[in-house]
Amino acid sequence: MSTFSKLGEEQDKAAKVARENLESALEGKLFFGGEAIGFADIAIGWMGIWTRIVEEIIDVKLIDEATMPLVSTWFQDFPDAPIIKERVPPRDKLLKHNKGFHKMLTATST
Repeated sequence: MSTFSKLGEEQDKAAKVARENLESALEGKLFFGGEAIGFADIAIGWMGIWTRIVEEIIDVKLIDEATMPLVSTWFQDFPDAPIIKERVPPRDKLLKHNKGFHKMLTATST
């Protein structure tokens, strides 16, 4: 959350910590739950969708395919799984909502 609600150097530090934690959690596995989507994937699955939206809003690359290949693949594969895709709100609605939320969070930072 601090990557989304902070600016400048604080935002960069929070993004680095988040990237390191995610990549190490997927080491040796296709999904956080193993070879198939499991409870852990469901519990944290919102991050794959939310992160790509946040990247667009704040124009900061949180998941770099070159340095975080495991997380990047998971972020691509998890939201496209049919069981997940059927249950997630449309991306355009999520983007609109999060743009407003970001504006509110950073209004006092400028």
